[in-house]
Amino acid sequence: MEKTMMLPAMYNVLSQEEMTYTEGGATATQAILAALLPPYGWYKASTEIRDYRKKNPNTWLDTGLDAFVAGCEKSVTNAIYGIGCAYNFVAMNIATSGLGLIPAAFIIFKK
Repeated sequence: MEKTMMLPAMYNVLSQEEMTYTEGGATATQAILAALLPPYGWYKASTEIRDYRKKNPNTWLDTGLDAFVAGCEKSVTNAIYGIGCAYNFVAMNIATSGLGLIPAAFIIFKK
């Protein structure tokens, strides 16, 4: 008796590194830009918060930080991207004496 496993014709085995690209994650370019270009990091942080708020309308304030940490734990590039976005979001708002929060609020709460 021969034991064979039959798989669909389009079946592919993916490594852990390849799963980052299929499950979502930051590229090296995005990570570098988020860490080194404050306006880019600020904007991406604002849009990431907005997207998470839309997916979790009732719990986004309670679960947002846990989701951020989980995203950073996926890969090194995700960690650099997440930390760069978070740092630049805070730094831009401090540098503008809080005025950066006004456009951020428009982005985050945009329907």
